[in-house]
Amino acid sequence: MRLDILLVGVGGQGILTSAAILAKSAINSGINVITAETHGMAQRGGSVEVHVRFGDAMSPLIPYGSADIMVALEPAEALRYAHYCSEKTRAIINTKPVYPPSVSRGEAEYPSLKVIREKLSWLSSAHFIDATHLARKAGNVQAANVVVLGALCRLTELNREKMEKAITEVLPARLHEINLRAFKAGYNALKE
Repeated sequence: MRLDILLVGVGGQGILTSAAILAKSAINSGINVITAETHGMAQRGGSVEVHVRFGDAMSPLIPYGSADIMVALEPAEALRYAHYCSEKTRAIINTKPVYPPSVSRGEAEYPSLKVIREKLSWLSSAHFIDATHLARKAGNVQAANVVVLGALCRLTELNREKMEKAITEVLPARLHEINLRAFKAGYNALKE
């Protein structure tokens, strides 16, 4: 299996935890995996990107224009990192925005979801899901990162059972039930 996945969002959304779950799932499946993370600001709200490369990758970073899949936990971050995508890239994008302070202060405008959809229409496919709402229904809004992993599993040939096992291995036991529900909600959201 050869698959390059770019995870993007803002600090505090669980991007690094998502990457750990993906990596553990790959290891459990006997697939080579390499990850690399970069942080815009080392605090909640700063831009975060993580490269997850399945298979025999020579570098931990996905070259520009080469991501097979982009998973964005924040819609404007999908635009910020679109240079990693090509017309073959598939995307999963959470529709819930996280407004930066400049928008909150009225110094900048946040693009509408309609504009974001239009600007990403050149991708092979872009699946917009309200992962935040689905996570809330599963029991904890902070499980939105696991909701998008469920959707990612549905979109790819990643093994569902190995992903669920990785969730229970990476997260503390008190979070297993909620996150497994969140994963299932994301998995089912893509077929609807």
